[in-house]
Amino acid sequence: MRDFVFLFGAGASFGAGGILPERPPLGADLFPILQHLFPGSWGMLPIDITEEFRSRNFEAGMKLLYERHGMAIPQLMRDMAIYFIQFRPYQRRTLYCRLVDDLARIGLLSRTIFSTLNYECVLEFSMAEAGILLSYFDAGNENTCPVWKLHGSSNFFSAQVQASPGVFYSTGVVFEGGIQAFPDINRVIGHCLLETALAPVMCLYMEGKPVSISPSVIQRVQEMWKDAVARAKAIFCIGVYPLEADDHIWSPIAKTQADLFFIGDKAAFDDWGERNRRGQSAYLGARFHEGYTKLTERISKI
Repeated sequence: MRDFVFLFGAGASFGAGGILPERPPLGADLFPILQHLFPGSWGMLPIDITEEFRSRNFEAGMKLLYERHGMAIPQLMRDMAIYFIQFRPYQRRTLYCRLVDDLARIGLLSRTIFSTLNYECVLEFSMAEAGILLSYFDAGNENTCPVWKLHGSSNFFSAQVQASPGVFYSTGVVFEGGIQAFPDINRVIGHCLLETALAPVMCLYMEGKPVSISPSVIQRVQEMWKDAVARAKAIFCIGVYPLEADDHIWSPIAKTQADLFFIGDKAAFDDWGERNRRGQSAYLGARFHEGYTKLTERISKI
C-alpha cells in the first residue's frame, strides 16, 4: 500500500541544494535564461510576445505564443528539454538524495509515491544514484518506486511516432504513440538536435497545460495520481504554488481526507487552505531545507 504521496514543484528543486550546473530556476526567471541560451529560437520571438513573457509571467507569454505562433512551439520545447535535462545532483548532496535515503532507512520508501510537476530529472537521477529502480507509468512493485511526472518530462519522447527534422506542425495537432523515457543527458540532447521534429512529451507551461505528444499517457498518469491522492494517508507538497487554475492538481488535494503538509509560499498556502481545507493542513516551512526536519518527523509518526 502506497500511503504517502510527495508532490514536488519548481521551488523544491530550487531549494534542494547540491545541483549542477546551478540550481534550477523558478518560473519567473525562466524566460530570460532561455532567451540567452537559445538566441535562434527563444531569442527570436516577436517583440510583443517577448514583452508578454517579461512583463507578466511565463504562462501568459506561452499562451500568446500558442495562439499566434504555434508552428514555433516544437522547436522551442526541444530547446527547453535540452536546457532542463542538464540538471543533476552533485555527489548525492541534494535534499532529494537525503529524502530517499531517510525514507529507505525508516522503511517507508515502499509505501511512497513520488510525483513532480518539474521537467528536469534531478529527482530521478538522485534515486538512480542510490540504486533505486523507478517506474514512470505505473504504481511500481517491490523492486521499483513510482515517480509520476504529471506534466511530462525533458526525457520523455514519442515511442512510436517519428518525424524527421524539417517537419513542421502547429497547435491542435496531436500525436499518440506511447512514451519512451531516455535514460541519460546525451541521448536527450542528441535526439532533440538531430533526430526529431516532434516536441518532447512536456505540457506547455501555460493555463490548461496542453500537451501534443502522447497526451493519453500523461492523462492516465494524472488519473493514477488522483486515485493515489484520494487513498493516501498523507500528502507532502514541496515547492508547489497552489494555483487553482491547475484544477487537475488542486481539486484532488482539496477533496482528499489525507493529512496535507506544505513547504512553500505561506501566504498562498494559507489563502488556499482557508478556502479549501480549513483546519486540515500543516505548514512546515518556506523552503525545502527549512521544513525538511519537520517533514521527516511528521512522516515517521504517521
